[in-house]
Amino acid sequence: MMKNTIVTILLLSVFLGASEEVYLGLFGMVVNVAKDDTLNVREKSDYRSNKTAALPLDALVGVDHCIQRGKSTWCKIFHIAQRDYDGFGYGAKPGWVNARYLKFGNRGYVTIDGKANCDYVLSCNNTACEVVGEYKTDPQTGDIVSLQTCKIGRKRLQGTNRFGAMPEDPDASGYCNTDSYVETYLMKQKVMNRLGTGEDPLQKKVLNVVSLLNEGDSGRLIAFTHPQKGIVMTWNVRFGGKEDLTFTREDIENDAEKRIHWGYTYGRGDEVHMSLYDYMSQLAKPFHTISKIEKLKNLKGFQCPEGSQCRGYEVFWIDETSKNPEFDWQGLVVIFEKYEGRWYVVGLLRDRWTV
Repeated sequence: MMKNTIVTILLLSVFLGASEEVYLGLFGMVVNVAKDDTLNVREKSDYRSNKTAALPLDALVGVDHCIQRGKSTWCKIFHIAQRDYDGFGYGAKPGWVNARYLKFGNRGYVTIDGKANCDYVLSCNNTACEVVGEYKTDPQTGDIVSLQTCKIGRKRLQGTNRFGAMPEDPDASGYCNTDSYVETYLMKQKVMNRLGTGEDPLQKKVLNVVSLLNEGDSGRLIAFTHPQKGIVMTWNVRFGGKEDLTFTREDIENDAEKRIHWGYTYGRGDEVHMSLYDYMSQLAKPFHTISKIEKLKNLKGFQCPEGSQCRGYEVFWIDETSKNPEFDWQGLVVIFEKYEGRWYVVGLLRDRWTV
């Protein structure tokens, strides 16, 4: 009798389409849909179920869970803050779509047990996710210097974004920005491991400077700038020429958009006019494409004051795919000087092949 009961339950399960929940991702982006077409959201996990909404290509949604229905996998999706689509905006009920039309992701903001607190997930498996836990920041720059993660059950998490992850607090407003600091920290760690720079704290500072230049964040660069001497910059490929210009913290903060005469181009002798902001934007190339970092044996002509400690580094971007990589490269020279126990940037220049 017991054997027959078990067989009956299994047959009913198949007939009714019962299936175990699986977690393919916290987020889903609509794919495999033509630009002039949409993906139908259904009331139930069935093509014949009522249509409740329509999603365009690249639409981003939260994914609750997925189930198997015959040969198809269906996913229950829900609206994410600031992501409004036809019939799928604020207040919309969750719906179902076929998994073949979703590209899944497990990196982003989440709520935990329904509570928003700017929590950020790095990865997930079918049962748990790696969530950013405690981290320490540099008190002057605000950059993350160390980070710890913790495992939290997947069922307790719900995908959202930087708006939906904001705590429901009268004193809290705007959106979360944890992701930008975390992703920058992780990219730096990856580059440092690849380049073997982890043992030299000044090389870490160099990478911080590269990040700020790539982001165009002249405001945060002030924390690295020598508080008394500022930073010497030049259009030349060495310091010590008449083109050297010195910028104080106040200059960087207040006059970054002001056009400046930097000198003349090599060869033709054309005048070079640009703002400090535009000059700094040319100093570095994408962070993840750094080829190597070298400690300088000399300071490229920079005159370190007597009695001071100075160190120089050069970051290289080399086009290894070029037929002449010895010519197709760019370098960023960063000079540090020690002041009251802390190393500050006192020199920046863009090194490159010149004729």
